Amino acid sequence: MIDVQTFRPLFSEISPLFMSGRDTPNVIRMRIRMDAEVEEAALRDAVDLTMRRYPYFCVKLRKRDGQWGFVPNSRPVVVLSGPANVMLNSAAANEHLLAFSWHEDWILLDISHALTDGTGAMEVVRTLLYYYCSRRYGAVLRAESIRLAGDEISPEEWEDPAPRVTQEPPEDGDGQQPVLNLVRMAGLEKDTAKTVYSFTVDEKQLMRFNREHDATPGTIVALLLSRAIVSLYPDSQDRTLINLCLNLRKALGTPLAHQCLVGDVWLEYKEEMRRHPLPVQATMYRGMVVVQTQPEQALTVMTYINRYTRRMLAMRSDEERVRSAKNTSEYLKEWRTATVSYVGKKNLGDSERYIREFHLWASAENENLLVEITSVNGRFTIDFIQNFASPVYIHAFMHQLDEIGIPFERQAPVPLELPGICLPWME
Repeated sequence: MIDVQTFRPLFSEISPLFMSGRDTPNVIRMRIRMDAEVEEAALRDAVDLTMRRYPYFCVKLRKRDGQWGFVPNSRPVVVLSGPANVMLNSAAANEHLLAFSWHEDWILLDISHALTDGTGAMEVVRTLLYYYCSRRYGAVLRAESIRLAGDEISPEEWEDPAPRVTQEPPEDGDGQQPVLNLVRMAGLEKDTAKTVYSFTVDEKQLMRFNREHDATPGTIVALLLSRAIVSLYPDSQDRTLINLCLNLRKALGTPLAHQCLVGDVWLEYKEEMRRHPLPVQATMYRGMVVVQTQPEQALTVMTYINRYTRRMLAMRSDEERVRSAKNTSEYLKEWRTATVSYVGKKNLGDSERYIREFHLWASAENENLLVEITSVNGRFTIDFIQNFASPVYIHAFMHQLDEIGIPFERQAPVPLELPGICLPWME
């Protein structure tokens, strides 16, 4: 069994924590719509059992000898009833960096991105739904591959693998041509209403298209988004550069790790690509992904992340870390046109049949447009998370879907609602 330390110094968590601001909480929100109204007692029991399985998420933030770390938090994780949000890491949240809530037929998991990423959060959801659906529906569900209370937790799941990568990154290259900025190009500087547009696509139809075009869900959405943007600005000399999120666990050899371990794959829609038909473009994008996800290349991404992490740890004050994080966020917005994230097919087991909708939301603090893709119960959900309300890029993306003959359903836009997080340096 894991020997839980009383104080665990932070490493991978430092940068995501300081990236979180009052108006840009660096938080993941899983939104799950069930097929019946949520039963509070069943959810409360499910949360308690779930958190017994994830002791490394039951922590509170403390500072000792000038160093931030986590200590165990034995107080219950909050389950809130109603549409209001609870402030993470506050007294109302029992100082936890995660919380659950429910309203009508919706279950929500809110968790700090410093604790984990979409891959790690999905494991929590799988466990939660197993326990909740078992009680709520009186069902006997198969527990295959689902993490359950009482499991032995291996060191590979607990320990942070990032510090093991000690190599220095290669020297940064000379500056490149500017990247197309979606806000400036569309004149949306005064449009600051953060908005989510959602699409659903039949899983079988999209996967058939992917097989025929040598694509994956992430690469085809990135390609269609690239084509949509260029269709609006065909004469722009700026690069259209999509960041496809990369799960670094495979390269690190730690598939069970729970930390936030996200890197970048850069997909540039180059001028010479545009004259080719879509199947050729899809193969080109797929090739870029294959090259950049080779273990040696992916570990190079980790070296850049670690260099920034160690610089933040070496700073003399939290105020300096806050300034650095803010400057980095602004820098990243200038060097990526948009970000696409797909956590992969995460089988929720027998509980899937009780789910009507599934969404993954996050703050687009490092980009102007973030696209999150999930696949549950035979449907892909594509959430466009914007730092603006204008549908200009939504309409262009819809046109691309129409052109390739992929039927979709579009939901009405909704405001991006994420819980706040209370951090000591914000006071």
